[in-house]
Amino acid sequence: MTQNLHIASFNAENFSLLLDKPYTREELDAIDETTYHDMNPSIYNPNKKRTKIAEIARIIEENDFDLIGLCEICGLESLETFNRLYLDGRYDCYLHEENSTRGIFVGALLKKGRFPGAKAKNVPVNFSRNLIKLELGKKGGGIQVFVVHLKSQMGEDRGLEQRIKEVEQLSSLVRHRKCIIMGDFNGILIRGIHQFEYERFLELPVYDVLAAVGIPQNKRYTHYYFSGGKNFSQLDYIFCTHDIEVLDACVLEEEIPSSWEERNKLPSDHLFIRAHINTGVI
Repeated sequence: MTQNLHIASFNAENFSLLLDKPYTREELDAIDETTYHDMNPSIYNPNKKRTKIAEIARIIEENDFDLIGLCEICGLESLETFNRLYLDGRYDCYLHEENSTRGIFVGALLKKGRFPGAKAKNVPVNFSRNLIKLELGKKGGGIQVFVVHLKSQMGEDRGLEQRIKEVEQLSSLVRHRKCIIMGDFNGILIRGIHQFEYERFLELPVYDVLAAVGIPQNKRYTHYYFSGGKNFSQLDYIFCTHDIEVLDACVLEEEIPSSWEERNKLPSDHLFIRAHINTGVI
């Protein structure tokens, strides 16, 4: 059966949703802000504002994604609670709480009943975040998907040494057919202007879905950053092997912030990147 899929990648920016009992959506909405935030005492990953969570849910529902790769989710409990309360339980949740000193992880949402034989496992690599591999379809003949969040450009050497190691490890894992790699790469992988540490990955037979549909380089940003002025760049990507056809793709952008204050009102400092793809027979 030919599979046309709607897929997306999104860094949800410190997404925590820890509650003290299994509320209904109506009960949760009725709680005052202080009580809501007191349910999660973490000073590093406090509960995300409910208005921002609701906005993320709106985007997912309006686009009716089949698969969403997610970054910066603060645990499986948060992801499952989000799915139950905001998405009516329409997705299966995947997340392994490994490899993150910040308590933020990559995960995935798969529409229930959409993928035959879907399974996921955490890949044991020396990453600063975990790495999830999804197998969708029949063993050996289906689609393989990696959801990644590579080392940020923070730290003494801007994370360069660790990021190079992660790019090398990821590149060695990628299958050259029926494979999708999505997530926050924390750098520029636009061919021709890419940062040198990604050369090994860009040698693989993969292509960026935004490039595939002809979106100009200066319109491919997925991340808002304000420090000494406006800095918008593409840090988030969906790459496909050449046997997967991209039917359309774009970045979902609505309100464009002009300051950090405006950016902080948005659900994340990142944007959804999405694509309709034809995977062939799985």
